[in-house]
Amino acid sequence: MPIVTLQRRNTEVGRIRLGQKLKTKNGKEYPSSLETLRFTSPRKDRIEQIAELYGGEVRPWQPLRGNAQWEVVTDTDSVPVMVPPQDPAESQWLEMWSAGGCQRRCDGVTETISGDPCLCDPDPQERDCKMHTRVSVMLKDVKGIGVWLVNTGSFYAATELPGVAEFLVKAQGIIPGRLILSQRTVTRGGTTKRFVVPVLDIDEFTPAEILSGRAPQIAAQRLAAAVEGRSQVAIAAGPDLAGIVRSAADKDELQVLWEKYGNEGVLTDELRAVFEQTGADLRKTAGKATEVVDAEIVEEPGW
Repeated sequence: MPIVTLQRRNTEVGRIRLGQKLKTKNGKEYPSSLETLRFTSPRKDRIEQIAELYGGEVRPWQPLRGNAQWEVVTDTDSVPVMVPPQDPAESQWLEMWSAGGCQRRCDGVTETISGDPCLCDPDPQERDCKMHTRVSVMLKDVKGIGVWLVNTGSFYAATELPGVAEFLVKAQGIIPGRLILSQRTVTRGGTTKRFVVPVLDIDEFTPAEILSGRAPQIAAQRLAAAVEGRSQVAIAAGPDLAGIVRSAADKDELQVLWEKYGNEGVLTDELRAVFEQTGADLRKTAGKATEVVDAEIVEEPGW
């Protein structure tokens, strides 16, 4: 039994980042947005899987705080994800960070670390706290469990993502979706700015299906059918049994293959014909007769 007073959280295995730090000619760092998704994790195997699926080069990465990690800037601006339940009230804060960690975490009214009234200035231009919006997703096609955290300071993400998270609470379980890096532009005072916003798109379900609370069950059924379909395709595209039979070096090896495939129940009429033709070819090569000539193949004894 879990301790009821503790909030259950999914293990974080990495982060999905929307930008990176670049350096000027004099070595000064500055933030730069990306057009494709960037992943970082202390787990090199996970980053290698992501690079294999979505492109990009796996490289070591050293965060400002913490141990060395691995990163990949992929070639894609969207990935299929699974969205676990999450508390919208925990997804957005005004925070002030220093080298010693988070100094303030405020909801606009209360500073939750100290319990005192919020000290963050309500004016975005003047406040010393920055807006942080977080959402956790699982990568649908990457092996292993655990969540990847999206952490953004975007104003538009702050207005959109919590609403999506709040609506998805109605789903009452994990449902599939897609994380998209949306390119936006805004013009103010004659100046046009480009920026990116993370978007959660749930395109497999109607709002009615989500509100019904049956979306996780429907998703599980669809995924099970898809996995079964892939398994059948894998079986159909399995080892080239006919090619293995044709490559038999002699009668004894052919006999071993006959018994093996007979025990495995894969002796189809087509494969039997291959055995018969291969046996005939081996007899010609050997230049000598055998006891079985133009006989119908039977499973016992021998091939």
